[in-house]
Amino acid sequence: MNDKKEEPQLHDRPVWHVPEQAAAYVMATGIFTTLGPFGTFEMPFFLRAAYWALCLAAGWVFVSASLLLLRRPGFIHVNAPALNFAMAIALAAIPTALSVMAIEAFLRPKPGGIWQLKILLYVLLVCLIIGGAMIIYIRPRLNAPLRIPTYMTFLKRLPPQLGTELISLTSQDHYVEVTTEKGRELIHMRFADALTELRDYPGQQIHRSHWIAARAFQGLTRENGKVLAHLSDGRTLTVSRSFTAAARDMTPPAPKSAQ
Repeated sequence: MNDKKEEPQLHDRPVWHVPEQAAAYVMATGIFTTLGPFGTFEMPFFLRAAYWALCLAAGWVFVSASLLLLRRPGFIHVNAPALNFAMAIALAAIPTALSVMAIEAFLRPKPGGIWQLKILLYVLLVCLIIGGAMIIYIRPRLNAPLRIPTYMTFLKRLPPQLGTELISLTSQDHYVEVTTEKGRELIHMRFADALTELRDYPGQQIHRSHWIAARAFQGLTRENGKVLAHLSDGRTLTVSRSFTAAARDMTPPAPKSAQ
């Protein structure tokens, strides 16, 4: 007998992990403050730090909001990550540029016109840097995790020597008798729970106490008024009237028709 319990699965870190984003924001602010790009190096250090903290905060908020918005069900979405990223940057650029212009007007006012156009170009570049770094880092989390078939849970309950090539399951009180190509074993679980875990496994319940794998099905015959399912290991199991139609539709096709 075997009575293995399913091990709890670990939860992956969410796509948008706040402490992680906060750390990245502080790091980016430090880098831009130290380098002083786009003519900001001439500013006093603390003023430069405040300038980049505000500008990057605006860019971070709008780029993050755009990326999350594009992932919402029902919103514009395409299956091309690069195009989604470009759309997010386009959405974030204008409000970020307006925010940076307001910061510029407060911390280092300059004439409009060409300077405002430069700000827009600078913002696009910074948005690309921020958004690109975000996408590269969190991209593995953007894709839905691969769906693990539910029957894997059931197969983990079987002892290694039994293998995983199922032939049939039969209810035995509080146990399920599992037959595979390599042998037979009693598993302590309810038959209904076993059927639930095997819902993705090719097979069919043929009786209130029997389930058979499609690969082991050899056909149906009728003997003494009973419909029997023939299996690859030479056994036959009774098919109840309510499951006869479903059993008849299983593949491989039955060599004889059940009348």
